[in-house]
Order: sequence, then C-alpha cells, then structure tokens
Amino acid sequence: MGLLLLVLIAGIGCATAAANIDLEAKTFVNQSSDRYYRFYNEIAAETYSANNEEDFDALFSKLNNVKRIAEELVSISRQAATYDLDRIRSPQTKLALQELRTAGDLFVLGDDYFSSVQMNLAALQTLSTDKDIEPYLGGANMPNEDDSPLAYFPDIQKIVQSSKDADELKYYWEAWRDKNQLWASLNFYTIVQSYQRAAKILEVPVHKLWYRYDSQEMLQQMEQAMTELRPAYQQLHAFVRQELHKKYGSDVVNLNGPIPDHLFQQVLEQAWASGSILEDYYPRAQLPEFDEYVSHLTAKAMVNESENFYTSLGFEPLSAEFHKNQLKEPNQDSPNDDCRPSIFDLTPHVYLMYCEKVSFRKLMQYHSHMARVYYAQQKSHLPSYYFKAYNLEFAVGEAVVLSASSPAHLTGRRLAKEVLSETALMSRLFRMAIHTILSIPLYYVHTKVMHDLLNDTVDMDTVNKHYWRLMEQHAGIEAPSDRSEGAIDFPYKFYVNIDQSFQTQKFISEVLGYQFYREFCKKSFNRGPLHNCDFYGSLAVGNDLKSMMSLGSTKPWKQVVGKILPNNTGLSSLALLEYYQPVLGWLNKYNKDANSKIGWTASKKKIV
Repeated sequence: MGLLLLVLIAGIGCATAAANIDLEAKTFVNQSSDRYYRFYNEIAAETYSANNEEDFDALFSKLNNVKRIAEELVSISRQAATYDLDRIRSPQTKLALQELRTAGDLFVLGDDYFSSVQMNLAALQTLSTDKDIEPYLGGANMPNEDDSPLAYFPDIQKIVQSSKDADELKYYWEAWRDKNQLWASLNFYTIVQSYQRAAKILEVPVHKLWYRYDSQEMLQQMEQAMTELRPAYQQLHAFVRQELHKKYGSDVVNLNGPIPDHLFQQVLEQAWASGSILEDYYPRAQLPEFDEYVSHLTAKAMVNESENFYTSLGFEPLSAEFHKNQLKEPNQDSPNDDCRPSIFDLTPHVYLMYCEKVSFRKLMQYHSHMARVYYAQQKSHLPSYYFKAYNLEFAVGEAVVLSASSPAHLTGRRLAKEVLSETALMSRLFRMAIHTILSIPLYYVHTKVMHDLLNDTVDMDTVNKHYWRLMEQHAGIEAPSDRSEGAIDFPYKFYVNIDQSFQTQKFISEVLGYQFYREFCKKSFNRGPLHNCDFYGSLAVGNDLKSMMSLGSTKPWKQVVGKILPNNTGLSSLALLEYYQPVLGWLNKYNKDANSKIGWTASKKKIV
C-alpha cells in the first residue's frame, strides 16, 4: 500500500512538473511573439523613415538601433533552443518553439552579418547598377555616340529591349558577366556560406531557413508542374527557335539545338515591342498603347484603384492611419523613372512605398502588392510563428493581376475605351504566353541551383557547369559561346532579392496564381474564355480569400490552399495551359506545317 502511494505521488509530481514546463514554455512563446512583432516593426520604421538627406550621424544611429534589435531577435532564438521539445506536451507550443528558433535568422552571425553579409547582399544588387560596362563599338550605337560606361539596369536592359543586332546582344551578355565574374562569385558564395553557418547555429535545416517551409516537398511539386508544362513549352520553344533562325541564320541559331541565351532574353524582353518575333503574325500595332489607359491618373490614384479591386471583393478599405503613415510617397524632389515599388509585410503593420511614375505596368504592380497588404491584414490576429503564409500572397497577387489586366475588366472600369477585336485578344494572349511560359523553367533552374548549393550537392568550382546543364535540360537554352567552368553566368535577375528566395516565389506565384484565377472565375460564374475573365466584385471570391488568408500557416500548406482549391493536389500547370489554349492550338498547327523539331539536340557549346 505504501509503495502504491509513493508511485501515485511520484506520478502526480511528474505530471505537475510537465504541466509547469508547458506553462512556462507557453508564456515564453506568447511573450516572444509580441517581442518579435515589436522588434521587426522598429526595423521597418527605421527603414521606411530613411531620408537621402540624412547625415552620417543619423544613419549610424539607425544602424546601431537595428543592431540592438537584431541582438534581441537572436536572444529569442537562443531562449527557444533551451527548451527540450521532447518534454513539451502541447503540439502548438512545440511548433511555436521550433519556429521561434529561427527568429534570429542571419542575425545570429552577429557583427559578421553587418560587416559581411549585409555588404555582400548590397554588392550583389549593385552588380546590375554599377556603370562599369564599356558600350558596344565604343558607343557607335548610342545616342550622340555617347561612349560613357553603362550599367546593366537600366541601361543595358533597355538595349536588350530594343536591339535587333545579335552581335551587340552577345557583346553585352558576355561583357557584363566577364566584368562581374570575380565579385559575383565572392559575394554570392559568402551568402550561401552565411545561410549554412546560420542554420548550424540555429540547429535547423538550411533549406528551412532559406525557403521558410519544407523545401523537398515544394521541389517535388515544382517538378510536377514542370512535367505538365514541358510539352507546351517545347512547342513554344520550337516556334521561337524557328523565327530566330529565319532572322539570324544557322551560324547563330541551330535549327535543332538549344537557343542562345542572349537571343532568348531578347525574345522575352521584346515580346510587347514592335518588331518582335510575332510581328509577321500579330503586329504590335493591333494592340492599344496600354499606358494611355492610366495617363489621366496620378501615382496615388493608381494605388487607390488597386485598393478598390479588393474592396469590391468585400475587404474593408485600408485605414486612414495606413494611408497617412504606412503608405510612403515617392520623393518628389528626385523623381526616378526606374523606381520599383517596395513593401514590408513581415508583421501586421505593413509599409508600402509607391513610385511617382504613372504606367500600366505600375498599376498592375500595385494590384499585386496590395494582395500582400490585405493578406497581412487578414492574419493580423495570429502570433508571429503562424504569420508566414507559404508565400501564398504572391499567388493571390498574380490571380488579381490576371483579372485586373483582362480586357473585360479594363473596359468595365472604363480605363479602356474600346473592346479588343478577336485578333487583338490573340495578339495580347500570345505575348503573355511568351512572357509566362518561357520564364517558368528559368525560375525552376534558379531554384534548383540554389537548392543544390545549399546542400553541397555542387560547389562554386562546378556550379557553372551544373547551371548550364540544367538550363539545357529544362529550358533548351545554351550560352552564346564557350564558357569557363570557373565563371558564374547567372543573369542579373538571379541576384534580385536573393535573400528572399525571389526566384522560387516567382515560380509558385506564376503557377499557383493561374490555379487560383481559374477557381475564382468558376466562383464568379464566368461564361467567356478563361483568358478574358474578370472576377472583380465577387463577394464569394472575397470570402474564400479571407478564409485562406486568416489561416496564415496554422495548417499544412495543402490544407491552407484547399480553402481556394477544394480538390487540391499541389502545384499544377493545367490551369495555365487552359488559359493559353488558343495560343497552344496555334503553335501546334504552325510547328506541324513548318515540320519543326520539337525538343532540342545537345548543345555544342563547351563549359571548360
């Protein structure tokens, strides 16, 4: 009897201890979530209050504030790591502790983050903006034969958007890479190593730190989408190669082989310009000048127009506080035509900076960015460890842009004065197909290269050969000339927002965005072709969006997406293929009539 009593007392003591550990952990988790939000809000406030006129002391003070906040975030990670997860009974508390272990992110590297990582990230961005490339033929093709050095963005990019000279395009492709080879390699590899080091310190898988979710599952889903897309991609690839061969001859383009990258980029950049490879079939003159649709609007009016799309779905208008203090206006004193809108949405307190330039492209960017604003609003009740949403806000933005850019929407909102003819609709759709279908394999290759570097499948000595093998395999693209194995031939877009796994975000948003869009069109009882559907004003769509957005990451990815896609089987290209079916039908007939080779032979270019 006495032994039984002792066992009973011991059991009660263990249960009490376990309950106390759970209570202590839960208290820490709740406090840490509040601290996380507060610290990141302070960083955002510092960032978005930046003033180009500030003196060194003011900027140094801000840097010190960010360092102080970074130390606090690292302390959350370290404290979370002290809890033995095997002794935590609550699944929710256990998951919260696992997520909070990564709260410190790259800040766990201490001063190395500010002295090395931040500098290398900034250096990668300036690779495209430094004016260090001598113009082709000493500037003979430049206005007034200007021989001033050029930056890739925006100078060389504008040349790629207009030049028909294959030699000029090849020159800039090689010159920018050769000029930046050493610094690109050093800066980029430092970033890779920094993520690997930070993951070891935080005791989390490196891919979880990089992607913020199960990377292996997502890669498998990306591969599934690529398999579905491949036949359509090969049909479009065959047409593009045929047209480039007509234009430049067999010395430049092998009629059966991969497409040289400098010409592939020309096709992407010039799809909407006159004189593109579509000119003989669908002249650009058949389409309106889309910038004229918004010429009567101000920059702020375009932001308001994008907000209006979401309120039509039943979302609340953004608060006066947001418009006054969180919507950052452009610098009127130094307008920048190349300005890019930016957003901070790591916490419910979102900041959005828009640009002074008025263009149709900017209007669509605001429609996309506004998805992130409203997504953050809908999950504002969630603690920090559930706030991340698997990058689904990008897919929502893509779906909204597809609707907001549709001719049906533009005429309905009276931005377009005339209804597009069937030929013009096809011309628009073909250009969109070039932009979308040709880009998706590039996003996949860039994701795969980064994934393989992070897990040490390849190293910097062999990554260039690996990169071109993937480009040939998945995209049918080759280098313009033989390349060095020690080079690093990634395009400048690879480095844009690289710390936010931007290329992976783009893949998911493009593919999943079309899946969402098709479902929204069904929900709004669209009766026309999918490519001209507008779900503006559908409260049913808004309700589904709110249902998904409010979950954050409280459920697994597929369950969250299931709020929009009830029969969800993961990423799929089938909705995208349905959208572009008229183009794919045209391509199949063209390639059959031209007896075009579908697919490509091995590249003859060497990586040595």
